[in-house]
Amino acid sequence: MPNAKKYILTGVTLGCIAAVAAGLIAVTNLITAKKIAQNEIDAVNKGIASIFGDSEIKNEGKVSGHDYVTYYYQVDYKNSELEMHGYAFKCEGSNMYGKVSLIAGFDQKSNFMSLYLIKNEQTYASTLVDKYVVPLNDAESSKKDEALDDVSCGATYGAKLVREMINDAKAASSEFWSK
Repeated sequence: MPNAKKYILTGVTLGCIAAVAAGLIAVTNLITAKKIAQNEIDAVNKGIASIFGDSEIKNEGKVSGHDYVTYYYQVDYKNSELEMHGYAFKCEGSNMYGKVSLIAGFDQKSNFMSLYLIKNEQTYASTLVDKYVVPLNDAESSKKDEALDDVSCGATYGAKLVREMINDAKAASSEFWSK
C-alpha cells in the first residue's frame, strides 16, 4: 500500500504540472494571437505595396482548387479613376528544405510582375533570395519568364518551389481575368 500512495502522489503532481503548463500556453495564446494575425496582415499589405506601389486592396478572398494559392487580392490604383491595377495572390508551400509563403503580383494580362517573400524558412534561404528572387524581381518584363525558369541558383529545390507557386498563381490570375 505504501507504493500505491507514492504512485498516486506522483500522478497528481504531474497532472498539476501539466495543468499549469496548459494554462500558461492558453494565456500566452490569448495575449499573442491578435498580434500574430496583425503581423500577417501587415506583411501582406507590405508585399502588395512593394509590388504595386501606391495602391489599395478593393476585394479579397480565399482561393480553392489550387496547390499553392490560398488568397487573392484585387489591387486598384489609389485615388485614381484608372482601371484595376492587377491581382496579388498569397501562396504557401513547403518542401524538404522548409516552408515558403509569398505574394505574387500580376497585371491585367496575367503577366507576372514581382513577388514578395512573407516567410522563407528554406535551408538555403539567403541563397534563394540573393540568386533567384532578387534577379527574378529585377528582370525586365520581357525576360521575367526566362528568369522564372532559371532555377539553377544553388538553392534549386527552393527556386523550383517558388517557380511552382508563381505558375500556380499565374493560372489563378488567368482564371480571375477571364471572369
